[in-house]
Amino acid sequence: MTPSNEKKIEKLERALARAHASQEAPQFSTNWVYSIIREVRQHPSRARRTTEVPRLVWRAATVVVFLSMIVVGSVLTWDAEQIHTGFSGLFTEATMDPTLL
Repeated sequence: MTPSNEKKIEKLERALARAHASQEAPQFSTNWVYSIIREVRQHPSRARRTTEVPRLVWRAATVVVFLSMIVVGSVLTWDAEQIHTGFSGLFTEATMDPTLL
């Protein structure tokens, strides 16, 4: 920039700073202030939304644990005594039964 442009910008900045400093703060009524506060409190905050995510995760974890307990319980109560030939018999029965393939 040229020196004359810089002087104009500085003069404008000083004028704007003086104009801003001479302004008084607006006077608001008490009812207006309370209505604004009430309106702000009615809007949902982000903090409330971010606390819902961990709650959802814990609920999902509870369902997963419950389903896991059902699966483990059904596996433990499965009658494995029907195969009397031992561990190798499990493979022979699995190859003969078409539903297991």
